Amino acid sequence: MSSTRSDFRLAEVSNICQALTVNTAVILVGHGSPRVSRPAADLNRIALALRQREGFAAVEVAMLNGSGGRPADVFARVAADRAVVVPIMMCDGQTVHRDIPHAFADIDPARLTFCPPVGTHPGLAALITKRASVAAHRMGTLPENAVLLLIAHGSTRNAASEQATLLQARRLAEARVFRAVAAAYLEQPPSIADTLEQLQGPVIAVGLFAAAGRHATHDVDEALVAAGRADVTYLGPIGTDPGIAALVASLVRACAGAGGAEATGCAYLPDGTA
Repeated sequence: MSSTRSDFRLAEVSNICQALTVNTAVILVGHGSPRVSRPAADLNRIALALRQREGFAAVEVAMLNGSGGRPADVFARVAADRAVVVPIMMCDGQTVHRDIPHAFADIDPARLTFCPPVGTHPGLAALITKRASVAAHRMGTLPENAVLLLIAHGSTRNAASEQATLLQARRLAEARVFRAVAAAYLEQPPSIADTLEQLQGPVIAVGLFAAAGRHATHDVDEALVAAGRADVTYLGPIGTDPGIAALVASLVRACAGAGGAEATGCAYLPDGTA
């Protein structure tokens, strides 16, 4: 499928009550880490918000690695006939299309609906804009006087992270809220240091990470310290923003209400096709 996969349109749901039934659970799937437990805690906060603010009764968290239940085990213990699976990830790469479906391989595909990752949601750019704009005012400047820097993981082996980052960068640039929008990566060029050399401050940096794992905290902080720029403010990973829960809720309602994989571009079949 073409790179427009990430530009999915949410399916129209005329009646929210039709989106989820009492026999459907929501399973949030994170990448996880064997070294830190923070990612699981971040997903648990999203799950709590979905239950308390968005009205979903059954919301569970599963992790592919590290602490937390594995996806198939989590599904086995929920009292539901079906599940809507939401990848709490920033890009539409191999983890979404290969690893997550594989983790549910022993479950009847008819009982699962796979949503796109929250990181490709059209509303993410607005969430980033709000967070960075508030930070700009707190810094004593206006958003239009600041440069917005998106920092992502990146990879020299798979273009998914870069594609997702550039997707959000394009949306943010088109909104013309900030003086400029740039992107930098931890594990591919352009690096944080090289990108900052081309930017005049003030710079507001936002991490395109789903949780506050080692990459989003230690690695980014280390790179920014090495760059030696006092005019750069890092706001941390966008995945920990309270507004993420509303984006996840809209994904769930759209995918469930559209009948799962029958909705082109909304839900994924287990083999990664749409």
